[in-house]
Amino acid sequence: MTIDGADRTAPDLSFEELVALMPDAVREAFPPTRWQLQKLWALDLKTEPVEVADLSWMFELPLWQLDGERFKVTPNQVAATPMNFRAHYQRVMNADLEYPINLVAYRGRLVVLDGIHRLLKAHFLRRRWIEGKIATATQLQSCAP
Repeated sequence: MTIDGADRTAPDLSFEELVALMPDAVREAFPPTRWQLQKLWALDLKTEPVEVADLSWMFELPLWQLDGERFKVTPNQVAATPMNFRAHYQRVMNADLEYPINLVAYRGRLVVLDGIHRLLKAHFLRRRWIEGKIATATQLQSCAP
């Protein structure tokens, strides 16, 4: 999981510190590869439709920060009680679905590396598909700092 793509209000951490803070469910969901968001975006990947329902398992993971504390809020919490998580809800509603989400295949399923707010917006809008760019494990490794 990237540090570069993290919420800016949470304190800066080393990759090792970030991994140590991760709940087990988050640590197990993502490949243990250190990567940079800008390098991921720079990959020449084909854009293709991805079924939103195939990614909805990620809505259970505490991926977002709350008051500067990482891994405290799940997308499902924002969906259920948006006024309790106004900043995240606003990011979801402002998310631009013209930009594809970035994914990697890991442990037999697709994992969103960048674009959870866009994915949740697509879910809110009851879209069946979202545009995605799927990196291979080797391509993700090429995004190392």
